[in-house]
Amino acid sequence: MPFTHVVTFRWVPEKHDVADEVRRSLEELVRSLPGVHSYLCGSDAGLNPGNSDFAVVGTFASKEDFLHYRDHPEHQRILEELIVPNLADKEVVQIER
Repeated sequence: MPFTHVVTFRWVPEKHDVADEVRRSLEELVRSLPGVHSYLCGSDAGLNPGNSDFAVVGTFASKEDFLHYRDHPEHQRILEELIVPNLADKEVVQIER
């Protein structure tokens, strides 16, 4: 059953420049993983005030494929080195259907 993971980030104000590196790193990672149906990530287009700064929308073949992505050592490195130190807030929703 397909599993979709959606997360939005707000960066700390002085750290917006990290977005391109996060995008490149995540896109490189998912190219090497099985079970990724679609994956889109990037900075907000800036059309509406109050939006989050960055989003990830990934659809995986199964919950197990998502867990493989979530727990992958390179994903953990990206989180620890690029995302968490620059993160002000995040929202996550996951849909299985």
